[in-house]
Amino acid sequence: MKLQYVGNSFSEGLTDGKIYEGKDVNIFCVAVMDDTGMERIYSRLAPGPFAGKSEGRWDII
Repeated sequence: MKLQYVGNSFSEGLTDGKIYEGKDVNIFCVAVMDDTGMERIYSRLAPGPFAGKSEGRWDII
């Protein structure tokens, strides 16, 4: 599925407005190839940095 990240960009992670290819992991998480070039798991409801508050969201494209 194609997901667009909308929120604050953060280094070595996700960029606001960028489209990522996502894979279902479970009902809480998706795996995406982020800006580091690595596949990482992010929250479906509040994607963001592992350590820190997130104000982002995914839009399904």
